[in-house]
Amino acid sequence: MAAPAFFRLGKFMKNFSFYHVSDLHLYATKAIGSFGKFFEARCNTDQKCIAESEAIIDSAFSEMLQDKETKHIIISGDLTNDGEKESHALLLEKLKMLKEKGKTVYVTFATHDYFMEAKRYTDEGEELLPTYSREELRQLYNDFGWNEAVSEHVPSYSYAVVPHKNVRILMLNDDGDGKAFCGYDESLMNWIENQCFEAKEKNQRIIGVTHHPAMPPSIVFPLFSHRDMLGDYEKTTPRLADMGVEFMFTGHTHMHDIDYLDTEKGNRLYHINTGSVVGYPAPYRKVTLEEFGIDIKTLNVKDFSWDKKGMTTEEYLKDHFSFMLRDLFDSMENDIEQFKEYAIGFSMERETVDKLKPLIKTLGKTVNSITFKTVGKLLFIGNKIDKSIEDKKVKDFVVEMITGVFSGIKNYPPHTSEYKAAMALAKRLSPIIRFKDFYGNAIELEEIMKDLLYNTCAYDNSNAFLPY
Repeated sequence: MAAPAFFRLGKFMKNFSFYHVSDLHLYATKAIGSFGKFFEARCNTDQKCIAESEAIIDSAFSEMLQDKETKHIIISGDLTNDGEKESHALLLEKLKMLKEKGKTVYVTFATHDYFMEAKRYTDEGEELLPTYSREELRQLYNDFGWNEAVSEHVPSYSYAVVPHKNVRILMLNDDGDGKAFCGYDESLMNWIENQCFEAKEKNQRIIGVTHHPAMPPSIVFPLFSHRDMLGDYEKTTPRLADMGVEFMFTGHTHMHDIDYLDTEKGNRLYHINTGSVVGYPAPYRKVTLEEFGIDIKTLNVKDFSWDKKGMTTEEYLKDHFSFMLRDLFDSMENDIEQFKEYAIGFSMERETVDKLKPLIKTLGKTVNSITFKTVGKLLFIGNKIDKSIEDKKVKDFVVEMITGVFSGIKNYPPHTSEYKAAMALAKRLSPIIRFKDFYGNAIELEEIMKDLLYNTCAYDNSNAFLPY
């Protein structure tokens, strides 16, 4: 899609870049004083590495500091695990260090920074900790974005910065009322529109940053977690595109994904969802604005100071993620209350689990024990099961598939045996298992399965050049 003439950026833009990191979920273990079996249980039931969060973040920041050319770092919410005051204090120390060493940091906060039940864990159990209000967070983080703002939408704590004369970044706080609605009210939408108009007048490209996804990073996500999308995203995102927002950087889902939306008016918005830096595979992005588009590179934390039990960093992070998934499937079959604890981490409400309890238990029992060969016999699709995967457990396949969805590296394109078997299974089950979106529209099981198996978008989820 060709850029309008007034948006042509000179070759000098090749030197403007920034890092996007999301969902730090920093937990100040030492300062809080968490330890023991209850803390271990809490860490084991989370896709994120909570105990290791400080070490991972330190390494990520250290890697960014080695890049002397890239000055700006953008952090899109969920700065702390659950809003612990000690975690905020620890992060502020690290951000001040970045600033002292020449980096400019722009942050926005989200519900994990103030709204959650912050806790300390000991051998006796858990206890609640005090948290900050949004008003207090605005003052605490003033030096990391708001102090450079050319405009602020005071009610929402959103603000705009101009890090380069041809770039305007809108740091949009989308936590709404902090409860049932995560999105933008009309007052904020009007402010965004005014910012876009002013940016166009000054020949500035418009980059949006918000916490909740403005487009689904996976077809499955809004089916179970519509409340965890940007509120009214079906209407809001096209409006943003037509206002002039070309790129939207988001987080929250911990899924690494790149997609785009074309509006009826012919405008395109690229949606870049970045996984949690403290979850597998510890990703963050380097973004470079060039003459004809933006170049996006994904970097994974190379190493961090921790007892990784002889494993490499990638092996350790993947082992943590896989352990959690395998225990999750076991709880689907044998402990639905334990499954609810896992489900929260995947943005699935307890009420949704209760409604789907029979299906969840059946799926758990099936996934935990059955092989592809058995599936083929039971559903009369044996001719679709290649001999090379006959003895492969469905559970192992599902773990690999979900890992791919979160990491953005989906390994089962149409030529693979797993793809052919999974699509045959989906086709067989589609008359029985039906899905509907938030508005009651039917979603075909085959389409869901395709999206889980391989990247159906034209752009790679990790590294891509997105033309203006």
